[in-house]
Amino acid sequence: MKHLLTLGMLLSLPALVFAAGTRTLTADIPASGIETLAVTAGVGELRATPSADDAVHVSIRLEQKAREFLWFFHWQSSTTTREIQSAQIVQQREGGRLELSLGSSGKLDTNQVKQHWELQIPARLALALNMKVGQINVQGVAGGIDVNLNVGEIDIDVPRGPLRASVNVGQISATSATTVPGPIDLSSDIGEAAVFRQGQRVRGGGRHSGLGRRIHLPGSGPDSMKLDVSVGEVDLRLTSPEAGAKP
Repeated sequence: MKHLLTLGMLLSLPALVFAAGTRTLTADIPASGIETLAVTAGVGELRATPSADDAVHVSIRLEQKAREFLWFFHWQSSTTTREIQSAQIVQQREGGRLELSLGSSGKLDTNQVKQHWELQIPARLALALNMKVGQINVQGVAGGIDVNLNVGEIDIDVPRGPLRASVNVGQISATSATTVPGPIDLSSDIGEAAVFRQGQRVRGGGRHSGLGRRIHLPGSGPDSMKLDVSVGEVDLRLTSPEAGAKP
């Protein structure tokens, strides 16, 4: 005789049911002597904006992802819950570079934990971000940006500074108010790429490459821009009138 696992039997197994695991970590770090802030994140969201002082303010909300069975039965792994409770912000300082990441006394499964990063940093800092999956939003940072994202979306809006961003699958949307743009290179291996100056699409400098598009525009300023997507779309918007002038 076969034994059937019924809904009633499932609900009678309290060991499989856990309250959602969440936790918020914070840190306030003086930025004296720091030139570059580097952050390594997993799956989730990251937002960076200017701080009102010369310090780096970090907040990471950890949210455990629920596992599913039959589309309606949800539970959390007790192991992951314990790892979240032991998680901490790891700081590594080398010269003028500060590196931040998420650590745990156990082996934290970053695929089962969403990380919601909120960064407030001095606008003068260069920002280097490395993230697996999710959304990255950077506003107001003027020291330069270097972002690597495997899958997801990058949204950048800055007053100046060199830009470098790469996404495997997803989208990059960048806006710069720089008056001194350097060489501009955009590419999408499969998808679309576009540059806009003062709201008008730039028609020159582009060529189709297989199923994608590549754009190169010369420039002599220090704020070079290189934005690459393997599969997806990338666009760059230059908002300063000076940026529209010929180099």
